Amino acid sequence: MAKTSEYGIGEFTYPRGWMMVAASEKVTEIPSEARFFGEDVVLYRGASGRPVMLEAYCPHMGAHLAVGPTGATARHCVQVVGDTIRCPNHGWRFGPDGRCVDIPYSSISIPPTLGLRSWLLQEWHGCIFAWNDPEGGDPTYQLPELPEWNDSRWIRWTIDEVAEMDVHQLELAEHGVDKIHNANVHGHDRLVGHVATFDGHRAQTDSTSEILDPEGAVVAHFTTNSRYAGPALLLAYTEGERPTMFFFAHTPVEDGKVRGFHGVMMGAAGATPDEADREAYESMRAYSLDAFMQDMEIFKRKRPTLQVVQIPGDGPFRRYRKWYSQFYMPRSETARIQEEANGAVTTEGTHDAPWRQAVCEALPAEQP
Repeated sequence: MAKTSEYGIGEFTYPRGWMMVAASEKVTEIPSEARFFGEDVVLYRGASGRPVMLEAYCPHMGAHLAVGPTGATARHCVQVVGDTIRCPNHGWRFGPDGRCVDIPYSSISIPPTLGLRSWLLQEWHGCIFAWNDPEGGDPTYQLPELPEWNDSRWIRWTIDEVAEMDVHQLELAEHGVDKIHNANVHGHDRLVGHVATFDGHRAQTDSTSEILDPEGAVVAHFTTNSRYAGPALLLAYTEGERPTMFFFAHTPVEDGKVRGFHGVMMGAAGATPDEADREAYESMRAYSLDAFMQDMEIFKRKRPTLQVVQIPGDGPFRRYRKWYSQFYMPRSETARIQEEANGAVTTEGTHDAPWRQAVCEALPAEQP
């Protein structure tokens, strides 16, 4: 498990940006615990519907605010009061901003040092994202718009949470500009086009692949548009009778360990989804999750790539690391890094998958 400092991409251990911490449905009035950015946190939803994420331990005597439903406080359903959370040990209450707002048995003036760290959260299309910033500043970019979410033609995603992985999120992110792995890992017969475009906090890849029959004729031709918004959110689109959107997110749990999230949305063949569309959706969701896990099988067992060995024909890994470093450096460096990274890079050449030659050699010779 390699650490951020070993990659040499910036000053900060955890990146600045919007990162997913939970599916919306998982955050309720019952506090739950999690761990992100090297800290134990508590997640809950207040009476107003607002999601809240705070550091987990009461500053008084260190009780965990998401302690299970065994104590009297939890059994009587008074842990969440309005938008505040009550410590199950001595009843201190904390607001969404982390400030202690009530010590029920004492009349002292509550000092600000008795507060908790809080994170700015945004609910986004069935997901909850936290803004993490080592410098403590306001967001420098917004999460992308998603008009398909409110389009009645589209089947919305259900979020799949993937097990924690001992891999640095830089390596997951730069995987998006890796043209050649689409053949060896995901089974594309021929890789035709691949263009990576870096633009501010966004990195986009347009790739074209083909599936061939045994004689080498093209039986399927598809283009995927993949877009990273910040360091940890990827949306990928494919066109077709049923256009499809794939969602991937990965958030640091510890330095060098991430938690992954996955989802799929699909447009119906007609004006509204019918049973055939829903069957196609479930099939695509399973296919996409399997492809995601194919990648994870590689990452779970690979050695960290601390220095990129990039040869002609590879994707622009070094350019990607330059772009990605903006999230690990002070805000004052962002404009310079973006200026150096911005632009489009084409990975040249058509690549046939290695099994194509074996398939061709196995074909019977043509008879005169």
